[in-house]
Amino acid sequence: MMTKIRKATHADIEKICEIERSGAAHWNKQQFMAELKLDFAHFIVLEAKLEVIGYAVSWYVTDEIQLNNLVIKPEYRRKGMGTILLEHILTDSYTREPLPRSIILEVSNENRAAIQFYKKNGFIETGRRKNYYKHSDAILMIKEIPR
Repeated sequence: MMTKIRKATHADIEKICEIERSGAAHWNKQQFMAELKLDFAHFIVLEAKLEVIGYAVSWYVTDEIQLNNLVIKPEYRRKGMGTILLEHILTDSYTREPLPRSIILEVSNENRAAIQFYKKNGFIETGRRKNYYKHSDAILMIKEIPR
């Protein structure tokens, strides 16, 4: 399947919110709009057949990437689309100064599919934040970026 990754725009926000409702993070429209304005945010969408099928929001902070959100439209999950977005973020990190040494994230301990996805992509659990989400803990995960 041919895919394209590009920067998110205001025109994408409604579609992104629709996809978001199918995931576990539950960001709202205002949060996505705010991300478009941040200099340190990397807000991208994944397209297939000219349709937005996923997105990712990450922050570049000094020598680290904070992955804040990554969601794929349900009918495209388990087809490698999340890995395409994640690999793009890692590849893009090689163009940044300073070069990020790691990528970190938080995921609900109830989101088994996401935990499995991140582990499959080389992330390891480094800790937990009790009751971080409404009814669950956050699992802290990290992946070192090879240089």
